[in-house]
Amino acid sequence: MAEHMLAVRRAIEAVSHLTDPDPPWQDILTTARDMVGADSSALLVFDRRNNLVNLYSHGCPEDCTADYQQHYYRHDVLEKDARLSPAGTWLDTANLHQRGQLHRTEYYADFMVKHRMAQIVSLVVESNATMHAGIGFQRSTIDDKTYERVQQGAYAHYFRMLRGLLAQREKALAIGWRSIESAFGDVGEAVLLMTNNGLVARMSPLAARYLDDGHGWNVNGGRLRHADGKMQAQLDACRAAVVRDGRTHSLASSTGWGELCWIDVSVAPEALNLVGEHMLLVRMRRKSAFAPPDIDRLVSVFAITHAEAAVLAGLAAGHSVEEIATLRQASVLTVRKQVASLLSKMECSRQSELVRLASLL
Repeated sequence: MAEHMLAVRRAIEAVSHLTDPDPPWQDILTTARDMVGADSSALLVFDRRNNLVNLYSHGCPEDCTADYQQHYYRHDVLEKDARLSPAGTWLDTANLHQRGQLHRTEYYADFMVKHRMAQIVSLVVESNATMHAGIGFQRSTIDDKTYERVQQGAYAHYFRMLRGLLAQREKALAIGWRSIESAFGDVGEAVLLMTNNGLVARMSPLAARYLDDGHGWNVNGGRLRHADGKMQAQLDACRAAVVRDGRTHSLASSTGWGELCWIDVSVAPEALNLVGEHMLLVRMRRKSAFAPPDIDRLVSVFAITHAEAAVLAGLAAGHSVEEIATLRQASVLTVRKQVASLLSKMECSRQSELVRLASLL
């Protein structure tokens, strides 16, 4: 009894840090596993399309985790029940086993047997319109009492605490994400939150528009994809490099003649990580050779007049002096004088240099 209470206290101490910026995930899963009396444990998060977004496990071999992430999460018999279950619901493969259902599934025959799992007991810890999450415990032998035991006494208190703290963490993440959406959206940048293995967990409204217009990038199977295999390989290499060295890596792709999409991939802030592994922040911004420079910015940056800035914008857009004069309903002589003034103020010797400076904005 004393050993049991010690395991409970250790588990409660570990889970109390769940709302920390960088929680001790390993301790949380280890102490929960020891408290329940399982061989391994895992925290899992699925998006509203039932794609696996996060998996953090303890005690599971790497090949087991890889098999689940790459294929078997789609056939997880408990996850399918969890989709329709409210938070706080316990699920047990032993119940399916008793009804003769489990052995007839691909999940049991090809996954559980291979990885020596006789029983999996899981709790739906969060379920809402955008995601559902669970904590699962795997055993190599069946314990018929586990299902009832985890719903009573100190066990029940622990799992209520886990659910409450994870809900707080998810709420804080949502608030933080809305702030990032707004901040980057105000400067014309789309943002996505992505797992280390490329699954898209969240995206801003601007990102959704970019990915839905048929210009190269899209989300397919829950992952950021490009129709060009070489461009896809560049993104995958970029993502792997960020995971490896923690630095920002970038790439650019064409979205049409004279237009490109610039992508920066970096490690996301800890506050955007719901469960386990670090997430990646993907920033997308579009550039067009046909987009005229902002007149007010030209005035501010280069200390020129508004009229001169309008002429500079015309040059940057590819117009000749004569065309600018026609568009501005001014004489060619006036425009030539304004160009001469620009060359002097911006310390340039050729119009091409003016255009290059204007393109910075």
